[in-house]
Amino acid sequence: MKIDCRDLACPRPVIETKKALEELKENENLEILLNSQASKENVMRFLKSLNLDFDVKDLNDESIICVANGFELTQGQDESIQEYNVLFLKSDKVGEGELGKNLMQGFLKTLKDLPNRPQKILCVNESVLINVDSSHLAFEAMRELENLGVEIYSCGACLEFFGKSNALKIGKIGNAYEILNELFGKAKIISL
Repeated sequence: MKIDCRDLACPRPVIETKKALEELKENENLEILLNSQASKENVMRFLKSLNLDFDVKDLNDESIICVANGFELTQGQDESIQEYNVLFLKSDKVGEGELGKNLMQGFLKTLKDLPNRPQKILCVNESVLINVDSSHLAFEAMRELENLGVEIYSCGACLEFFGKSNALKIGKIGNAYEILNELFGKAKIISL
């Protein structure tokens, strides 16, 4: 089976991949055609989360991800996952202006010392700017959290909107499917 996910907005490539995997017949392979780096990374991370083996072929500005069948998707495969904390950020500051940027820096610095710090930080809208700008007040605090093992995801569509898709310095490119899966999953969501 081949699916064309070129020019699809986030999170469509991941959703179309999920649908295609569910429809695959026994011994049928899946080829996913993509033309966005963000979509490629999102689909690869989705496949890895399912423990699927795949190959990637890059051709100019397009990629083909090939998944060999021999797997079984099961509903509710994360039933055994324990609840954990996720920090959901929508802005690069807490409140407004310079004070808001100082507060964001202070909150993120303090998180590293908490025994129950978040397992993941999901960044959407302007909060993605923290992860691309090393001069941002909160950049070093976010980097320290990443070094401590906190998974940091920046919305791919948001990065594209700000023209920063290739400027990500902290974390990984995320997508709406992953973010919504966290928000409506077993995670305890905290938003600043």
